[in-house]
Amino acid sequence: MKVDELIESLKRHKEAIKGEMIQTMDFDQLEIDLGEAALVLHSLSEKEGLCEKLLSDFKSEIKRMSLAVSRAKGNLGSCGLVDKLLSSPDLSFEDLLFLKRKIREEFNQSFPSLPQSKVVVDLGRVDTGFWEFKTGFKT
Repeated sequence: MKVDELIESLKRHKEAIKGEMIQTMDFDQLEIDLGEAALVLHSLSEKEGLCEKLLSDFKSEIKRMSLAVSRAKGNLGSCGLVDKLLSSPDLSFEDLLFLKRKIREEFNQSFPSLPQSKVVVDLGRVDTGFWEFKTGFKT
């Protein structure tokens, strides 16, 4: 049974009990529905634990990047601000994604994947005269 169908069935059972229409209740179906509800709640509980672990990992990644950027810039105050934002109960998932994107941009600017000195990638294709200064190069 799908979750929506289970919810509707449990609502019908609730209304029958509330209206004291015990004679019209199907107790066998109520027993089945309650068993399925217990299985669904158990599954949701496991998923909630997994979601909490993922969210914690997500936030710790943002904290680590923020701390690295703050140390690189010599300003640890912004790291404290990010910590306060992450611990805020009003922080929505969209806000969290936005914060991660901004921190990642700053992280990538502070720690580029290629060294900034690698301006000329292939010296063989560019005729700049650099080859004459390379040690061990014979013409």
